[in-house]
Amino acid sequence: MLLSGVVPAVIVLTLRTKLPETLRWFVAKGKLEDAKKTFEKITGRAPSEVHVQGLSQKTSFSELIFSPYKKRLFFTSSSWFLVDIAVYGIGLLAPTFIHELYGANAPPVKYELAYATLYLVGATGYLIALLSVDSLGRKTLQLAGFLVMGVVLLFAAVFSKTLSLALLVTLLSTAYVAQNAGPNTTTWIYPVELFPTRIRGTGHGFAATIGKVGAVVGVFALPYLQGFGESYMLSFVSFSCFLGALITAFFGVETKKQSLEVVSEIFKSFYEQISKMALNIVRAAKELRTLASNMNDADQIYPRIKQIEHQNDELVHEVFTKLNRSFAAPFEQNEISSLTKSMDDVIDMIHAAAIRIKLYEIRNEDKAISEFSENIYECATLIYQAIEQLPNIRGENTIHEICIKINENENLCDTLLNQSVASLFRNSDPVKIIKLKEVYEYLEIVTDKCEDVADVLRDLLVKYS
Repeated sequence: MLLSGVVPAVIVLTLRTKLPETLRWFVAKGKLEDAKKTFEKITGRAPSEVHVQGLSQKTSFSELIFSPYKKRLFFTSSSWFLVDIAVYGIGLLAPTFIHELYGANAPPVKYELAYATLYLVGATGYLIALLSVDSLGRKTLQLAGFLVMGVVLLFAAVFSKTLSLALLVTLLSTAYVAQNAGPNTTTWIYPVELFPTRIRGTGHGFAATIGKVGAVVGVFALPYLQGFGESYMLSFVSFSCFLGALITAFFGVETKKQSLEVVSEIFKSFYEQISKMALNIVRAAKELRTLASNMNDADQIYPRIKQIEHQNDELVHEVFTKLNRSFAAPFEQNEISSLTKSMDDVIDMIHAAAIRIKLYEIRNEDKAISEFSENIYECATLIYQAIEQLPNIRGENTIHEICIKINENENLCDTLLNQSVASLFRNSDPVKIIKLKEVYEYLEIVTDKCEDVADVLRDLLVKYS
């Protein structure tokens, strides 16, 4: 019978050998080519250098201890520690407890039915968790689970000498259901959701380790307390459950119906600034389009583009200041940095093109400049639409389709640049050729920068969707 436990282990091990290693593992081992091949096999495209560089970031345990995540580390670890005292302690000692309470001479069938009732009824707790974890929420289930366990076990401790077998089985079954519907399930879920990808394994591993320390305490401390009487043992576990409820109430974070990146409480402040940057790109592109059709008004239009560029620089400074002060973020730090920088580059290049139109005194309307500006405005609008969908990156969105459109526009502008420059050299005015050629090239660079934004967004989509 004991060997039957080998079967599921062999099945899991066999299936695991068919799974590729994670990209982070390949990069950490210096196997960059394997990482790129795996990424391309899964996604159908080659990874960007930004994505590979992000995966190469080192993780240290100090990031958990000395960052805003230290409270979450305490919450996940202490909750797991306290629930495992009950899970392993009461779970292993329940048969002994029942035998000692009612005597070893009672018919064995009586106890076997009691054990079967305990485990079968207790298993329904997992079903309750499955059905309600996204409606009632993780925090509610864990808090309620700890409280119900604490009350039930305290009652059993107080009346341990007078309990009938039926009542004891009812109380323990209730505790098992509360345990499995609440903290025995949520303590596995929380570490996955409360830590970002780069430190998730470290955070989860630490919490699980502390949980197993609780298991050791339950297995070795409870038999010792049982020597003084069952009431002492049950009171100790009851106290652990009430302490777990208290910690959950003060440190628990509700994550129901939220994506992994949104769980961070600082997400909203970053997203607000990133959204404003996307809006600035649209505003700058719109002013550039106006400039392209009203070259004579360059002295009035250019200052507006310059002002937008300065406003965007302020937003960039705010983002990087917050990144330097905190580890918590919607995505990992390097990903926010890449997205912020790529969006800022778009506006910088729009400003660079506009100032050349003004300084070179290009006054006559130019067909190529008009076409470039129309494509740039479309790319800017697409970027804004994609950024607006970032909070729903794990749900239904059109970010991938938007990125494809941006790429198509960039390809059109590549062709437009080649045709426009070729057309320029049919002109006999060398000064005009030099001026317009440089403006064309800067306008085409704007679309390159838009494509860089799309590349970052696609990497985020692959990683978090």
